[in-house]
Amino acid sequence: MSENWTLSRRRFLGIAGTTAAGLMLTPDLLAITNERPVLRFGMISDIHYADREPAGNRFYRQSLAKMKEAIDRLNQEKVDFVIELGDFKDQDATPDEAKTLKYLIDIETAFQKFNGPTYHVLGNHDMDGISKRQFLERVENTGIAKTNSYYSFDLKGIHFVVLDGNFTKEGKAYDHGKFSWEDASIPEEEIAWLTDDLKQNSLPAVVFIHQMLDESKSVKQAVQNAPQVRQILEQSGKVICVFQGHVHEERYNLINGIHYYSVNAMIDGDGPENSAYMVVDIFKDGSLNVDGFRRATDREIK
Repeated sequence: MSENWTLSRRRFLGIAGTTAAGLMLTPDLLAITNERPVLRFGMISDIHYADREPAGNRFYRQSLAKMKEAIDRLNQEKVDFVIELGDFKDQDATPDEAKTLKYLIDIETAFQKFNGPTYHVLGNHDMDGISKRQFLERVENTGIAKTNSYYSFDLKGIHFVVLDGNFTKEGKAYDHGKFSWEDASIPEEEIAWLTDDLKQNSLPAVVFIHQMLDESKSVKQAVQNAPQVRQILEQSGKVICVFQGHVHEERYNLINGIHYYSVNAMIDGDGPENSAYMVVDIFKDGSLNVDGFRRATDREIK
């Protein structure tokens, strides 16, 4: 894993000059510019909200207040949309479906205080005690059908792709906790959709997923068919960056011209100072500027 990280006020995921690695960005996107960002969005991951006592470093109950702070700040930052990268809610030590659904509704209510479009990535804990259908019926993915667990949307000249890695290697969807989180895959139907989605898209793309795509199946937090998915992203020649959750810590990798960036979890740590959320700016030259808050540190990635 690459560790070419240096501290700065913001993080720069530089894309210019990577055409030799396979990216085919438009001339406008490759032009060197110091202009204002084309688009900016807010990002949060691994909230794990439940009204229960802490367990280890996970302070479940505090995630509601942490979310309220994050949304207030992201509204002040006037970002174009907010996305969360999965494990939005959690459940009690002894699961109760009705309480689990209430936790989902409570954290979604706080999330929806954002003054703009909102999007969700499904994480494995989002199907603890409930089904994907139950989750999707109770959240808002702006402009997306309630039945879609993976989807894409365009905004201000950027194509955004949300993937769902919550399937077993046989392609069975996670449901009511009847799965192993280590058995995560992108099923063939979703693979076909992703291939077609990127083929029909002419814009630079950013991908979101809960599990990791930049590691092999030997890593527990990765989808088992990660190499197959990476090949599709690379062959499209359009993907700038993949943002990931699940590992609860910041990690960075550069593979064949695509940046893979895992982010800190909101849940980990006692007190508001141990929250984590960020603003991502996208510029015309294809660079992404990631500004972290609380434990989400600022770094420069070249």
